[in-house]
Amino acid sequence: MSDVVIVAGETSGDQLAADLVERVRRVDPSVRFHGIAGPRMRAAGVSTWIDSETLAVRGYAEVLAALPRILRAKRALLQHTLDKRPALYIGVDAPDFNLRVERELKAHGIRTLHFVCPSFWAWRPERAARFRDSADHVLCLFPFEPALLAQHQVPATFVGHPLATAPLRHADRERLRRKLEHHDAPAGAPLIAVLPGSRVDEIDRHAELFVAVMKRLSNRFVGARFVVPLVTRETRERFENVLWRDAEALVPQVQLLFGHADFALRAADVALVASGTATLEAAMLGVPQVVSYRVSALTAMIVRRKLKSPYVSLPNILANDWCVPELLQEAATEDALDSALSGLIAQPRLAGTMRDAYARMGDALRPPVSPDSDLLADAVLAEVRWSRR
Repeated sequence: MSDVVIVAGETSGDQLAADLVERVRRVDPSVRFHGIAGPRMRAAGVSTWIDSETLAVRGYAEVLAALPRILRAKRALLQHTLDKRPALYIGVDAPDFNLRVERELKAHGIRTLHFVCPSFWAWRPERAARFRDSADHVLCLFPFEPALLAQHQVPATFVGHPLATAPLRHADRERLRRKLEHHDAPAGAPLIAVLPGSRVDEIDRHAELFVAVMKRLSNRFVGARFVVPLVTRETRERFENVLWRDAEALVPQVQLLFGHADFALRAADVALVASGTATLEAAMLGVPQVVSYRVSALTAMIVRRKLKSPYVSLPNILANDWCVPELLQEAATEDALDSALSGLIAQPRLAGTMRDAYARMGDALRPPVSPDSDLLADAVLAEVRWSRR
């Protein structure tokens, strides 16, 4: 029996970590997981020391405000882990937090694995050399990352991206749409997925803008319907409050979901998506999308100085081209978002070109092994066995 500490900091990390835990335990049920966990990880059997919502912050100014609670979580996590002396520590994404923890644990002789290579290649190339002091091994979701890390003598393995083999990727769109149909919806009325983000601060920055765009689209396309997946009760309440305040007449056309972003995206004709992992999920599920995002003015200024790529969204980074529209910060206006989404709805050729680009991405992101093996589980268990030597 082996103990593994695993830490994830937000919804996408919670999903990735839960998938990892389930796959490892299918191969070796004796492995026990503990750590900082969200609802998906808890459902997968992770013993939770601290809730992952503690780390769910993005942006420089936003992190500064949350720093006291993050530092308390770090101290508690280190103490728990040093007391437990696990076979392995797995940091899932959340690099600003996990790489620091990994560095301290590695100095105490605990084996460390980092799952999801930080996107240093996009805007912080100097960070790659620091991985050697933190992670004994990095598991990568993108095929080009191991070679980049090898330049800095960091062992890494491409394990494929789980979204490339998502269960709903090839689900029948029309069948899913019928589950969301309004009986009085006119034939041909568009179904639009709206994903304003998974964290409370993202809802606070995006809800008013996204609801305003929904109103415009509703006026432009008769019978347009909207499906909005929200991860927590608090994010749902925040979004719903804005919807009732700013667009009460639109409420009958809006279906709010608890989670199930994959369902909403696969069923939709187009999507408005806050930048993040959800943009890649939209791509893998084949829905044409417009990407938007807003952060504080301070965070925007710092990111612009550091950003090395002309792209922000994952589909554009992977395509190395403007595959999807990005309307960010001051460019994220009602007019611009309305125009971009209306163009995708009214011009099927634009949507078709986007889907062709998505298909090429999916081919590149699939795990480089046969369906009968599990490269991710095997890589984790190899690290556990190494620590037992």
